[in-house]
Amino acid sequence: MPAPWRMLLVLALYAAYLPLSGYAPHQFRFDAAQYWELSLKFTQHGGFSLLAFDEPLRGYLGPLLILPARLLCHFTGLSMLAGARVLGAGWASLLFGLALPQLWAQVTGRALPAGRWLLLLALTFIFWRDYFNFTLSDMPAFTLLLLGLVALGRPGWQWAVVAGLLLAAAINIRPIYLASVPGWLWLLGQRAGGVAPLAARLAALAAGLTLVLLPQALINQRNFQQPTPLVLAQPPGSQPLYLKQLAWGTRFQRYESSLIPEIPRSLLYADSAGQRALATVPGQRFTGYGHFVRFVARQPLATAGRYLRHLFNGLDIWFPTPYPTRFHPPAQVALRLLNYALLGVAVALAAVGGWRIRQQKSAMARPWPQAAPVLLALLLPCLLALPTLIECRFLLPLHVLLLLIVAGCWQPLAAWQQLQTPLRRVVVLGLALGWLWGCWQVSAATAGQLRPPSEAPGA
Repeated sequence: MPAPWRMLLVLALYAAYLPLSGYAPHQFRFDAAQYWELSLKFTQHGGFSLLAFDEPLRGYLGPLLILPARLLCHFTGLSMLAGARVLGAGWASLLFGLALPQLWAQVTGRALPAGRWLLLLALTFIFWRDYFNFTLSDMPAFTLLLLGLVALGRPGWQWAVVAGLLLAAAINIRPIYLASVPGWLWLLGQRAGGVAPLAARLAALAAGLTLVLLPQALINQRNFQQPTPLVLAQPPGSQPLYLKQLAWGTRFQRYESSLIPEIPRSLLYADSAGQRALATVPGQRFTGYGHFVRFVARQPLATAGRYLRHLFNGLDIWFPTPYPTRFHPPAQVALRLLNYALLGVAVALAAVGGWRIRQQKSAMARPWPQAAPVLLALLLPCLLALPTLIECRFLLPLHVLLLLIVAGCWQPLAAWQQLQTPLRRVVVLGLALGWLWGCWQVSAATAGQLRPPSEAPGA
């Protein structure tokens, strides 16, 4: 299916669904409302100026991309929620209609068949559909990161410029994507084909990065006297946000913003062992990253267990929205069981694929050289997010990657036939049921640690 048709189909799907998703304009709150209001900063001194943006925790580009929706609402009288939905449908179209299929084709060397793409669209809709109601940074930044990797994987310095623009935009909107840089550089060198082309592509990539990051550098210098092109992510006179997140992620193992009437503001799940460990730290805060490293080094096994729980909790999607309005919405049990089943299938497919790669003798037949830098670029930001106060959206790249593996590779009938004997099939079914039961128990253990919103960071 051609890319324009895919994009139109996704656009139609979300344009039809989002107005019926059940949210009201007064529920446009939290980070979504903050991003919407930040777009006013460009005109706060009269006229329009990028340098008027004086928010240290956010990059300028995310709010800038919201301005067209603000203008639409201004001239038509639509609500903020309606404007956000227009943007959301557009981002969904780019992400699912263009970025993911293009990245699959680039990595595997073959197009994603229409049937498998429709399966991917259905799965992502089931788990992530209501995120497109709100002006959050996650979907735009992820889309730009994927498109940047697609551009970087194409030959020629012109594509390297485009990649620099897109990748810098992803970093400015979600600074944690700075962790994806090693994957970019690997992919850049892989596609260079010689020292001179590599130098040209590197210079072109730097030029694209500069065009997007230079305004942020000027903003930082003018408003905060900080000569850096990166988002500061640190309020003046306070700790860096990521350092605060490391302490929060030690005290709590999961977080959800909440519009649930009986549990307003937040769903916060404690980590009792982490809280006991952090109680031994003066002020229950880390004074620097070295302090955090020493804290982790004193209890490596406990830390490993904590972050494995974070990994599971980040992939354990209970709500297809960043702002749930009901604690136990209809079909939640089915959603969770489907998610655990798909995670299990994806893990099995990845394990089988890794084993086959090791068995192959011809490097030309292996997908690994093409996939490795892309995987690195997508997974390093997720790894960096694991120690923080985890939210499912922090592991968006990993979860969507697993869905893409299932949609693109799984052949259930062929897999079932390969088991051949009844005994093997019984064993596999037993393992599958054990996986589902184990996931449910771990999830229930987390749910049992729900704490009142008064304990939330900053409360």
